[in-house]
Amino acid sequence: MAAYNAAPYITKAIQSILNQTFRDFELLIVDDGSTDNTVDVVNSFHDPRIRLIKNESNKGLGFTRNVALKEAEGEFLAILDSDDIASANRLEKQVRHFSTNPKLAVLGSCAHIIDKNGNRTGKNIELSNHSDQLCATLFFSNTFVHSSIMMRTSVFREVGGYPNYPVAQDYALFARIGLKYEVGNLPEYLVDYRMHDTNISLRKKIVVEQVLQDILLYQLNLLLPRIPPISTNILLDPVMGSKYTTNEYYTFYREIIIQNRKKRLYPKRELEQILFENWYAIVIEKGKAKTFPLFLKGPIFNWKYATGKQLRRTFKKSIKHLLKLAK
Repeated sequence: MAAYNAAPYITKAIQSILNQTFRDFELLIVDDGSTDNTVDVVNSFHDPRIRLIKNESNKGLGFTRNVALKEAEGEFLAILDSDDIASANRLEKQVRHFSTNPKLAVLGSCAHIIDKNGNRTGKNIELSNHSDQLCATLFFSNTFVHSSIMMRTSVFREVGGYPNYPVAQDYALFARIGLKYEVGNLPEYLVDYRMHDTNISLRKKIVVEQVLQDILLYQLNLLLPRIPPISTNILLDPVMGSKYTTNEYYTFYREIIIQNRKKRLYPKRELEQILFENWYAIVIEKGKAKTFPLFLKGPIFNWKYATGKQLRRTFKKSIKHLLKLAK
C-alpha cells in the first residue's frame, strides 16, 4: 500500500486488509513523505502484520511502489491503493485461484466504484476474465483495476517492478508481464475503487499521452522490425472521428497482423479480432463508395469474425455512395 497524504481514507483501506479471511499476510505500507497525519493514522493500528516504511522525502508513486522489489517477503504481492477498500474474502479467493493455475502471473477482479465519501455510486468496472483477450487488449489499453491486483512476487522482480513513469506505471508493468505470462481477472467484485474528481489538467493530459505512447512504442519495437512512418497515436486515438485515413490504418494494421503471426507475441485470434472490429468502424465512417471492398481487404478481414449484418451494411454503404455519384 503506497500512501501519500492519505489520512482521510487510509483507515478503511487498512481495516479492510486486517479483516481478510485469509490471515497469513504482511501489510507493507510505504509512506511517500506525507505532510498530513498519515503516519500517525498508520501507527494507531497495533497489528504485528503491519510494517511501515517511510521514504526520506516525496519520491513519487513509481519509486514508492517499487520499494516492494526489496521489501516484499511473500510468494504473492497484492496491491491496494490507500483510498480503496478490499472485500473481506479478496485475498482468500485470489490465493486459491493461483493455487490451481500455476502459469498465472497476474490476477485482478472487477470493482465497485465509490465516491469520495465511500458510497457506492451504482457504477461498476467490469473486465474480461479471458487470459488471451486480456493479453491482446493490453496492446492498446490497461485491462486491470490496480487495487485488485495480486501477482507472483518472482515475476514482479523479474521484470524490474514498475517502470519509471510519472503516470500509468501499472499499465506499463502489466503490458510487460502479459508478453511473457498468463494474466487474468476474476469475474467477481473484490474491491471498492474510489473515484475522485476526474477533471484532468491540460499539463497532465500531455504527460498521460506521452507515457501511453512510450508504453505502445515499447511493445511495437518488440513486434515490428520497422514502425510505419505514421504517428503511433493512430493506435491510441478513438477510431471514430479520427483524422487518419483508411490507407494509414490499413498500413499499420496489416503490419501488426503479419508480424504477430510470425513472432506470436500476442494471441492471434484475439488481437486480430480487435483490429477487425476497429477496421469495420473505420470503413463504415470513411469508406464511402469503397466501403465494401475495403472491408473485405486481407489480412484484416476474416470470415470467422464477420457477421451477416456487417457484410450487408458495408455493401449497402458502397451502393448508396455509388448511386449518389451516378446522379
